[in-house]
Amino acid sequence: MPIAGDGTDPTPREFRRELGLEFSKNNLEDLPNGGLLIRGVKLLAEGTWIDSATRTPLHYPARALEANAGNWKDHSVWSRHAGGVPRDITEKVGAIENPRYLDRAVVGDIRLHGLTQRSRDTVALVREGVANYVSVEHTGTGLWNTETRQYEAGEIAFYGAAIVNQGACATCTLRGNEGAPEETDMELKELEAALKAATDKIAALETQAATAETKVKELEAALTPAEDPKIKELEKALADQKAAHETKVKELEAAIKKIGSEPGTPATQPPGETRELEPPAPVQVDPHSGVVYGL
Repeated sequence: MPIAGDGTDPTPREFRRELGLEFSKNNLEDLPNGGLLIRGVKLLAEGTWIDSATRTPLHYPARALEANAGNWKDHSVWSRHAGGVPRDITEKVGAIENPRYLDRAVVGDIRLHGLTQRSRDTVALVREGVANYVSVEHTGTGLWNTETRQYEAGEIAFYGAAIVNQGACATCTLRGNEGAPEETDMELKELEAALKAATDKIAALETQAATAETKVKELEAALTPAEDPKIKELEKALADQKAAHETKVKELEAAIKKIGSEPGTPATQPPGETRELEPPAPVQVDPHSGVVYGL
C-alpha cells in the first residue's frame, strides 16, 4: 500500500482501499419483492481520497477511472466490509449492475434484493436516509507523481462494495440539491490537513536529502589528496641525484677499464731508462773485520 510522503521509490505499489460515496435518495426505486434499486450511484470519483483503514491519501485521476470502470472481479454488495470475522452469505444484501464511467467517476446501479432480513433492514435504512454511503472495495497500483508530489492510482480492480454509515469521498455527494452534511465538511477538512502534512513532510525529506548529498561531496573532496609542490620538488631532486650518480659510476668504470688495458712499469726502473744486466765483480771479505775488498 502506498505510503504518503515517501517519494523516493518510483516503483508502482499495490494498494487495497475502501472508499465510501454518498448515494442520492432521489434515485431510489422500490422493487415488487421488497427490494430497492438505487440508480446512478457514484462508486468512485476523481479526486484525492483517504480511506478509512490506512488513512493515507491517494489521487484517482479521471483517466484511471475511465480505463478501469469495467474491471470488476466481484459485483457483490455487503452490509459491512470484510475484516474481523469472515462475512456470511446473509450479509450479501445486493449487487452492482451496469458499472460504467460517467462524469469523471465510476458509476453503477445498486440492487438490494430484499431476500434476507439484513437486506430488508438495509433497504429500510437507505429509504429513511440513515445509511447514506456505499464504500467500494478495490485494489490496484499507485505511482508517485513528481509534479503533483502525491501517489496516483494506475490500475484499479473492483471487488464489490458495502453499505456504510459515512464514506471518505467528501466532495462526491449525490443528494441532488441538498447540501452535504456537517460530517462531510469535517471529513474534507481532515483530508486537506492530512494532505498538507504529507506534502510538508515530503519537502522536509527532500531538503534533508539535498543537505546530505552536499556533505557527501564535501567529504569526498576532503579525502582526495591535494597535489603538494614540495613533493614534486623532492621527486625532481631525487631524479637529478640518481642521474648524477649513474654518470659518475660510468666514468669510474671507464677509467678502471682503461687502466687495466695499459702495460705495467717495473718498480726498480725509472720511467724511460734502459739498463743492461752485467755479471757481479769478484770480491773478498775479511773474516775478522767483515770488510769487503775488490779483487
